Amino acid sequence: MEKIEFLFTYGTLQDERLHHALFQKKMEGTADTLRGYCISEAKVNGIYPMAEHTGNEEDAVEGIVYDIAEEHLKGADEYEGDLYERISVTLVSGKKAWVYITI
Repeated sequence: MEKIEFLFTYGTLQDERLHHALFQKKMEGTADTLRGYCISEAKVNGIYPMAEHTGNEEDAVEGIVYDIAEEHLKGADEYEGDLYERISVTLVSGKKAWVYITI
């Protein structure tokens, strides 16, 4: 039986075309919020958003959280590359999820 994880997304990982490439299916998710982070003014390659930790609970990133097979996280790791780090966070909903942040 495959292990299911939660993945919080706020940018390109919400793109359905990318879902098919990385996860071999369209992902269904729910809206959620990550507190203590903001979207950086800087962007990877001038295009892609980056969440950065601020520690201020008034800062928040709105996004979508997906149920994802643990094995598919490796594909997401490769896609995000060396410019992001996958960390575990607790979302406003109380879900423990993975998210890619600026390093």
